[in-house]
Formats: sequence, C-alpha cells, structure tokens
Amino acid sequence: MFLHRRGYLTSVLAATLLLQGCSVLENAVPTPDIQVAGQALYRERMQLPPDATVEIRLEDVSRADAAAELLAQRHLEAPGAPPYDFRFSLDPDQFTPGHRYSLRASIRQDGRLLFTTDQHYPVPADKSSSHQLIMKQVQTEAAPAPRAGLINTYWKLVQLNGQPVQAEDGQREPHLTLRPDGRLQGHSGCNQFMGQYRLTANSLQLGPIAGTLRACATGAKTEQTLLQLLQGEVHWSIQQDELRLQDSTDAFSARFKAVYLQ
Repeated sequence: MFLHRRGYLTSVLAATLLLQGCSVLENAVPTPDIQVAGQALYRERMQLPPDATVEIRLEDVSRADAAAELLAQRHLEAPGAPPYDFRFSLDPDQFTPGHRYSLRASIRQDGRLLFTTDQHYPVPADKSSSHQLIMKQVQTEAAPAPRAGLINTYWKLVQLNGQPVQAEDGQREPHLTLRPDGRLQGHSGCNQFMGQYRLTANSLQLGPIAGTLRACATGAKTEQTLLQLLQGEVHWSIQQDELRLQDSTDAFSARFKAVYLQ
C-alpha cells in the first residue's frame, strides 16, 4: 500500500510540474522584431533615368577578409525622385552578438553605378534604429558630348529671352521633358505643368498647357514668360546638348541644356 501511495504522489508531482511549465510557456512574451528603417537620398538636382534601380542593403560586415553577408535588401524599380523609404523587420536571432552591421545604398542603370553611399552607416544589433543614407554621384571619365535627342530628354532651362535662369532658393529648377506619347511635362520653378505637343520637322505645336496653382514669392516673371512661350507654335533646334525654342513672333525665346547622369 505504501508503494502505491508513493507512486500516486509521484504522478501528482509530475503533473503539477508539467502544468507549471505549460503556464510559463503560455505566459512567455515573444521577443519583438528589430526594426531598421529610414531613407536613402542624393542631394544633386537631377532626374534619374526611367530604367534606374535603387538598392538598399543591410549587411554583416564583421569579417574584413570576406564579402559582406546580406541580411535584408530592398529594390526599387523606376524610383522617381528621392527620398526612398525603407524598413526591414528582423528577428533578433538573425543578429550575432559581437558582429558589426551596416547599411548601404546605390543606384544603377543597366548595371552601371550612378550613385552610392561612401561612408559607414552602423546598425545596432540589439535595438530598433532609424537612418538617413546619403548617396554621392559616381564620376566617370567625360565622353564627347553627343547630340541630345529632343524626345525623352530632361531639358534644364538656362536662358530665357536672353537672360540667364537659375533655380530660386527652395524651388526646383525650371525644366521641360517631351514624352514619346505626345505629352509634355515640366516645372516652371514654382509650379508643375503638363500638356500636349505635336512635332513637325522644325516646329512644335504646344498646348493646351495646365499646371498647379502654387503662389511663390520669387520666380513669377520666369514662370509667366516660360508658360507664354509654351503656347502655340514654336521653332526648335538642337546644337550638341542645347535646345533652342523661339516663338513665331520672335517675342519669346529660350535655351535649355540636356542633363545627363555621368
């Protein structure tokens, strides 16, 4: 009888420990993911080619004698204008104690490097963090300037009615782009505009033109003159990377410079 009672007590004790263990597991709080977020950008005033790709990578850079190990990455096709947001959510187990982690960003076109970060952006392995990645333009050897094409080129306004044009503080540079589908778009420095065009051998039939209605403290005269030029028929010509527009009455004229990514 004593053996039976001891067996019964052993069974009760085992069941109690099992229930306590289950309770501990049920009440355990899961470890939250580590969030690595931020923005990547470049400061140059230029538009990316439509087929450019932005890549942002989180890497383990602990080993100096080996390639960095990728933990997370983000690809952005046809990214448009910066900044480019990113967010990585990682399990804490993906980080190894004592290792070093870093972020880097780059922009490429057809495999050619256009922009890249040029400094170390450390990432803590034990807590969430936010970052701003600054990319620098990659300079290459200058090539002879080709004759720019009228269509699908970013034309930066450099002269209007014989007067030089520069971007006002806090405003975008005035520019114009003619799309292959007969649409045009651009910016007057204060407002964005868009419209239609029809192309002949040496003239452009422009309009109608519509745009935003933002009021700006400076640049109003440049905007008004540019938009007057972009109405009706204008004569055009290209010399190397310079586009010249002249209206049919010779009242308005403009020169634009093709902007390239080197």
